[in-house]
Amino acid sequence: MLALAAFGLLGAVGAHALVFGNGHRLGGNLHGQLLDLLFGAAALTALVVFAKSLSGGRLCADGGALAAALSSSLPSLRATILTSFGWFAAIESCERAHAMPILAIIPAVLAVCAVLLGGAHLAVRALRAARLLFASLLPTALSSTPRARRRIEPRLHARSIAQRRHLFSRPPPVTA
Repeated sequence: MLALAAFGLLGAVGAHALVFGNGHRLGGNLHGQLLDLLFGAAALTALVVFAKSLSGGRLCADGGALAAALSSSLPSLRATILTSFGWFAAIESCERAHAMPILAIIPAVLAVCAVLLGGAHLAVRALRAARLLFASLLPTALSSTPRARRRIEPRLHARSIAQRRHLFSRPPPVTA
């Protein structure tokens, strides 16, 4: 949910900048608070990604588990677009009334959300590649393969002569 809210806010702010440029302030009187919220959401999302990249240790040394965990936490494109429209509407409700070019806003939100999620998936792949590179440079630190251990054979117990000869002895003769 945090990633969805952060990506939605980023999409709304990006679309607002794309459509209106410097025509008016984002959020009107709440411009400063919205920018603080934007930077806070981006920083918190980056912190979550950094924490996930450090967790796991040897279990995600190849980066596959890390990429899967990060990819699963990324929101879908449809949810991001809907959240961006919600954020965009909330931002515009804080501003004074002005003309809204709906035919420009819709493709802007779609394009910004597609670029955001595409960049996020690309960043996940880059983080996985960096983790692979790091694992190849320090193979002993992050080795996900078990180390070969010398197996100690069980001690042979000396058997008595009667036990060793038992295998080769014949049964007693049958008297008829």
